[in-house]
Amino acid sequence: MRTARIVALAVAVAVTFPAVAADEKEKTVISWEQASDHVGEQVTVEGRVLGIHCSPLSCLLAFEPTFNRFTAVVQASSFGDLPPEDLESRFNGQRVRVRGTIVERDSKPEIVVSKKEDLVLGGETKKERRDRQESTADTQAAAQADTLDRMADVLDRIAELTERLAAVQERMDALLAAMEQREAALAAFQSNQQAPPPAPSYGEAQPRPAFERLRTVKRGMTRADVERLIGQPLSVEAAGNGWVTYYYGFGRSISFDARGRAQGLVGFPPP
Repeated sequence: MRTARIVALAVAVAVTFPAVAADEKEKTVISWEQASDHVGEQVTVEGRVLGIHCSPLSCLLAFEPTFNRFTAVVQASSFGDLPPEDLESRFNGQRVRVRGTIVERDSKPEIVVSKKEDLVLGGETKKERRDRQESTADTQAAAQADTLDRMADVLDRIAELTERLAAVQERMDALLAAMEQREAALAAFQSNQQAPPPAPSYGEAQPRPAFERLRTVKRGMTRADVERLIGQPLSVEAAGNGWVTYYYGFGRSISFDARGRAQGLVGFPPP
């Protein structure tokens, strides 16, 4: 009884082991570049499709641009599950996995795909993932460097603008100071213009510097000299030929010729 059980167990192991081995062999994933080393084996080939050529008889998916190495072949009889337009749009340029038995035709390896589940999109290899990560890191570093360059350029422009604003502020301050000085001068001028005229003196002598105290009104003096010595007249009368007469009251008067020189003195003692 015990011997029979041992024999049955051995038979089960013998039957199961080849099936497991076959399953494991079927699950083997190789690169498309290794396909020629596995002719006659049922494996899964992985690679990137670099070209697709379709004819009424079949579609060839090439993993190398010349179509002279490993290809996946979809016969016209399978176009119902794998139509040519779908092959082009879905798999061209993509990384795929092809499952089936590798056969050699026209001195190159190929797998004939009859079911759509035997042709699927694949994942990235470690090298592709590393290259993509390195490319991403390089892109990020370049973007960061570009951002820093732009920030430095912006800071330079801000500094230049600040200098310009400071120069403009200095010019504005100088302009405001000049305007204040001008306004002050204008106010002083207006104040002087609005001062009341001096009162008439009736011909009396006006306070004057010591060197002029001994001077008296005499012929030949200008109107300004007369006004400085005896003050403003009570009235002024203009005559013909440019003559003008100053009247000081109490019968005093001085007549000036057309040149503005004193000629006639009435009521003033001789010098």
